Amino acid sequence: MEEYDVVIVGGGCAGTTAAFFLKEYRPDMNVLLIDRLNGKNFDFYHRMCGEAVSENAFREIRPLKAEHVVHNVNYVEERWPGGVVMGIRHRGYIVDRPQLLRSIQSRYQARGGIVERDALLSASVEKEKYLLHCSSGRSIKSRFLIGADGFNSRVRRDIFGSEPQRVIWTEQYLVDRQIPGNKIIFTQGAQYEGGYRWEFPAGKYTRIGFPRGTDTVNEEIIEKHRRAIPTGGLDCIAKGRCYLTGDAAAMPNPLTFGGIRTALLSGRKAAEAILWDDPDMYERWWHSSMFCHPSFLRAFDHFARLDDAGYKESSRVFRSGSLLLPFLKAMFCYPQYRDLYMAYVRSAIVGW
Repeated sequence: MEEYDVVIVGGGCAGTTAAFFLKEYRPDMNVLLIDRLNGKNFDFYHRMCGEAVSENAFREIRPLKAEHVVHNVNYVEERWPGGVVMGIRHRGYIVDRPQLLRSIQSRYQARGGIVERDALLSASVEKEKYLLHCSSGRSIKSRFLIGADGFNSRVRRDIFGSEPQRVIWTEQYLVDRQIPGNKIIFTQGAQYEGGYRWEFPAGKYTRIGFPRGTDTVNEEIIEKHRRAIPTGGLDCIAKGRCYLTGDAAAMPNPLTFGGIRTALLSGRKAAEAILWDDPDMYERWWHSSMFCHPSFLRAFDHFARLDDAGYKESSRVFRSGSLLLPFLKAMFCYPQYRDLYMAYVRSAIVGW
């Protein structure tokens, strides 16, 4: 039977980053990264998101940096019922996510890391090690295990026995329309059931998405995507020497749906916890961070209850388009929306 120091299940943002940092810090460590997808299927799956990442996200995972950048983003625009348009300057990128992942995996492999195509069928604990059975028929033992296998995580179900608080199904369309490459656009409203509509530049095209069934697109469709976004976090993300990261840990932000940043950073933090052999270190990081602040889920639920009149009232003071002074006024004039306003401030800091 094969045996490794660490097995990582899932080659997305969290798993790939964890693999890189393990071999970056400990080249002698025997690490296996398995992913069920390759080639065009891998590319298509990882295009099923807006591919927007803030500049801050890459500061948190140095020496990795923004690569395969399609657009440099410096402006976030929000459109609300009643004609309110708000904007904030915020630096980030639209990346080619499949190519970014391949680049990081190549650096991991150059340090002796192993990447193999396989699918995990079951995971269990046997004599303080993890026993993994895969679709190829192979069985693997590992001292440490990282579940980076997405919203329907087999590692989470078999080892932790838990499920995300919420799963938001979304649809996204790559359409034949071009928008300015330096900004991303969000449209709010009751029809989005607590979520929103997004429009992100994608080369000569545009990505338009929203919660499933809440809107339509009129443009010519180049590609159609469906994606589940698990959110709300989990009570436990480290058990024994097993760690859950990214979507497997329901880390995407409930208010912004952003998940790439938390996936990248959780991969690094899980790797560091393994190197220190300290699962509590990983739990403490997550539960003390702003990323899992309960105001985000409360704000999502609050928005889901609002009608368009409520959206208009909560955004009325921002009609000028500026944010700072209207925000201070709003906190005093509309106390019923204070939790929404504070969640929005936090989301501007850690939401993508």
